[in-house]
Amino acid sequence: MGENRRQKFIERQKKFHRGSSFLAKAQAHESHHRHHEEEKGGISIGTTFLFTAFGMSSWWVGNAIFAQLPLLVDRLPEGQALGTQLSMMVQAGNIFSISYKVIEHHCGAIDASIVVSGMHQMSLFILMLLAVFWDRELGGASIWLLSLAVFAGGLGCLSDLTYWSLVMRHPPPCTKAVGVGMSLGNLVVLGLSLLQVSGRDVENPRFGVTTFFVLAACFQLFWGLDTLMIQDKLVPAVVWAAGMVSESLGKRVVDWINPMHEKAVALLHADDDSKDNNDDVGYLSPRAESLQQTTLISLVETINFLTYAATYTLPSLLPFVAGAYPDKSQQCHLLLHMMILQSVGDVTGRVLAPTSKSGPLQKKLPLLGFMVLPTCFLCLVVAAVDSSTVSRFFSYESASILLPLLVMCFFFSRGMLVSAVFLQARGLTSSRQAAEHLASTMGFCGQMGALSANVITFSVVTYCHT
Repeated sequence: MGENRRQKFIERQKKFHRGSSFLAKAQAHESHHRHHEEEKGGISIGTTFLFTAFGMSSWWVGNAIFAQLPLLVDRLPEGQALGTQLSMMVQAGNIFSISYKVIEHHCGAIDASIVVSGMHQMSLFILMLLAVFWDRELGGASIWLLSLAVFAGGLGCLSDLTYWSLVMRHPPPCTKAVGVGMSLGNLVVLGLSLLQVSGRDVENPRFGVTTFFVLAACFQLFWGLDTLMIQDKLVPAVVWAAGMVSESLGKRVVDWINPMHEKAVALLHADDDSKDNNDDVGYLSPRAESLQQTTLISLVETINFLTYAATYTLPSLLPFVAGAYPDKSQQCHLLLHMMILQSVGDVTGRVLAPTSKSGPLQKKLPLLGFMVLPTCFLCLVVAAVDSSTVSRFFSYESASILLPLLVMCFFFSRGMLVSAVFLQARGLTSSRQAAEHLASTMGFCGQMGALSANVITFSVVTYCHT
């Protein structure tokens, strides 16, 4: 009798797993058809929110670490050099992106959705470790923080390869929403940091660094759920859990959270009947469809390389710019204001990035960005190299306005250029997988630019302080 019950339970599990698999396929086909409709009529507010939140999870752990830089500089033995060291450790995480491209080259295309899911789990784990070990020293150095920054950087570098690739499966407005979210995530974490220290001395924040990282971990839980929804995996997971309790409960949950299930099933059967037709013609492998316009492709990859190189140099320079004023509270608040305006500029630039439907004036904005970005970067480099020039010509009150605005202009140009080149990349091929491959390669070029610039900056700063 016991053996019969056990056999029935196993059969029920197999049956439900087959049903869950069918549900997942049905949802995938429903999403596929829904995306074709959204290509024509735009995306809903809810979809925009989901993809924006998805973009916010990119670099979330790295952003959380740098958002605490005003407090960490004052409390850890590295002092003002901490920004440079953290930037270098973050860029050392490029070993993850290099490994990703090597594996992809030898083993073929990697499913970005699986990588992204694993990244979210790892991010949550790192944030909890940061909450416990951020101030632990070993041999007079913040080894724990710097080591965890390597993993945070690795996850961030991977996000530049996988997020853009993953979003290429969705309508073009989703690409822009993810780009906006990537900047908005930094703004959110900096807003949390502003709440922490605004109106307080650097020695007496409203809540400590440990609490900050715990709050960041809570946000990370939400980002993980949002990503499951983006990938159409949340519903099958909930249905599977309900079905383990009762098969009838699983069916009721399907009807409740996915009332379009019957339509999805019909779409699946229809597609199965016509799978030998030309429905899959734009889904060839990257090597099956050669990318045309190689000169334009090289151009956007070069732009990405140089833009990322300049962008990821600034976190190393800003603490030195803020160091123009001797008072530690002034340094803390000036650095925080520059970091906040950095995110405001990045978000604004991504929002205003031109698309195919933009007016002629908006389409010329990237040309303005090409001029503004290097000009602002040069000014900030001069201010970091000779910070006494800043304090000699500007009072703290004036500098607390001018320097953040300068940073905002730089990141406005950066956000607009990055979003514009990724939107441009979508039109270089009709193949979805070729577009994913190109987006991944562009992200990789950007990360190599960031790595190269940080190696140079780290070497210069280390030489000047020895």
